[in-house]
Amino acid sequence: MRQSYRVAVYVTVAAVSSLIASQNQAAPPADPLAGLAGRWVGMATMTSVSGPASNFKCIVTYVARKGTPGMRQTLRCEDGATNFKLHAATDLTVEGEKLTGAWTDKINDIGGTVDGTITPTGFDVQLSGQFFAAHMAVAGQGCDQSVRVLPQNSDVFVELAANLKKC
Repeated sequence: MRQSYRVAVYVTVAAVSSLIASQNQAAPPADPLAGLAGRWVGMATMTSVSGPASNFKCIVTYVARKGTPGMRQTLRCEDGATNFKLHAATDLTVEGEKLTGAWTDKINDIGGTVDGTITPTGFDVQLSGQFFAAHMAVAGQGCDQSVRVLPQNSDVFVELAANLKKC
């Protein structure tokens, strides 16, 4: 009788421990971009087609979409000394590993579509439009994020690279 009591106690303790452990494990996020949410600030460098590179301040904000996985990304970069301004917004929808959406450049009144994939630390997309096309890669981990935009056939710049912090 004593042996069966010990077995019953052992099984109960094991079951309770297993239940507690499974409850303490974080469920995978429903939105793989959730870690990017918030306001990120830092410096960016734009490498021009001709002339020296320009440095300026950027603020990138990610707001989760309601009811569906995805984010709205706003990118505001400005340099008062050169009057450079970039105010862009990207609406991103997540479906599995695929990322789709639309982008707009409010300064130049242009826009287009977004098509790409989720990466382990962010996303990798192609921005397509009638007047502008580019590859954009975003990688973030913890308090650090990098944004890199490589335009195709641009007569203005060859790369925009930003290093941002959230914490």
